Amino acid sequence: MQKIIPQPPRVEIDFTDAALTGQGGWSLLAAMARRLDLPKQLARAVCLKRRRRGASDAEMLWSLVASLAAGNGALSDLDALRADPVGQRLLGLSEAPSGRRLGEYLSRMGEREVEALLGVARQVAARVAPAVIEHEVATRGYLPLFIDGTGIEVDGALFEGAARGYDGQQQYWLHGVFLGGLWSSGRLHPGGVDVAKGWQEQLSQDIAPVIPAGTPVWLRADNAYYRGDLVRYCAERGWDYSISVTHDSYRRPVLEVLEGLGEEAWEAVGPGESATWVYHRPEGWREHAYVVIRKLYDGHQRRLVPAYTVILVSRDDLPLAELVRRHRGKQGQENAFKGPLIDLDLHHPPCRRFHANQAFYVCGQLAQLLLRALQYHCLPHRARRHGIRPLIRYLIRSVGRLVHTGRRWRLDLAKNNFRLDWLLYAACQLE
Repeated sequence: MQKIIPQPPRVEIDFTDAALTGQGGWSLLAAMARRLDLPKQLARAVCLKRRRRGASDAEMLWSLVASLAAGNGALSDLDALRADPVGQRLLGLSEAPSGRRLGEYLSRMGEREVEALLGVARQVAARVAPAVIEHEVATRGYLPLFIDGTGIEVDGALFEGAARGYDGQQQYWLHGVFLGGLWSSGRLHPGGVDVAKGWQEQLSQDIAPVIPAGTPVWLRADNAYYRGDLVRYCAERGWDYSISVTHDSYRRPVLEVLEGLGEEAWEAVGPGESATWVYHRPEGWREHAYVVIRKLYDGHQRRLVPAYTVILVSRDDLPLAELVRRHRGKQGQENAFKGPLIDLDLHHPPCRRFHANQAFYVCGQLAQLLLRALQYHCLPHRARRHGIRPLIRYLIRSVGRLVHTGRRWRLDLAKNNFRLDWLLYAACQLE
């Protein structure tokens, strides 16, 4: 067999004055931000600057949101935008801040400014959510609602409000609520707090107002939210729910009911798995239904001891297989939560002050909302199955050339961009 060895050509390096950009999708992001009135809302929400020098409040925050939407999670990435006149033109910036200046600006944030930014995120989410809700109900028959918290690790002891979590790591806690794949609510809390802190505030202030009356809702959560208050909250609003029960103390009374249960009580729900109903009344609750999944095989090998999975469910009128399928759809929304942390590079807070980091994560939520808005309003219907990573790679990071002719600006996108169909469709929708 003939071996083919790559022979890269010898290429001379030169420079050009052409107005080129590798972030051509910023023009689409800016158009969507204008449609959602985001720059004006940012200008009204925060007024920290006292001198008319350098970037304004709105330009500071909008620069950060746009940079995060391109997957640039470090404040130092703003230095590249500051040196990029094409990117500034596409984003409508008269001046872009350096990473150092933005860090100093965020450090001046207080509780009032953070609450104002949360209000902006709430308004933007309310504008984007209807399209997401309509799509989810049309495709699934219900709206999947996912609530979860995750630790945000920090390095060193200089981060204000950080504390050791249950795993021994120095961290903050970030709590998020997702409608489908939309990051509809987010709160950064100090370290060492309750792992489900603030869930009622988020659901009542950010989520319940945007869900139309009569919408079938299915809330999915992990063991941290196995709480009577949450169950009653959902019941009062007519929301269905399924909650994983993994703590041994909570599982034990449910699994004890299985003793002496005959084989005829088990129903196959998948390869090597069967499930059954169990009814149990935790102290202070009413009686609830639980789905218990029994796993007998690991691949083709039978287990010596069955493995059991326990799920609290609100309904027992659906087939067991359907309840298992609905609850396991939680994994897709867990991936949606990992998406902003990984794809927007939000794993590490950049500032020492706690309120500064809170503001940073609200800007991260705004970036995710804008990307989802582009996905649902400006891309073909089949593009809705993707996470935000392809949106960043193939939409935002598009190569183009900015041209000024006839008193008009035109962005010529390179024809070798991977998703020309997305770019063309989005351009037509935004015109």
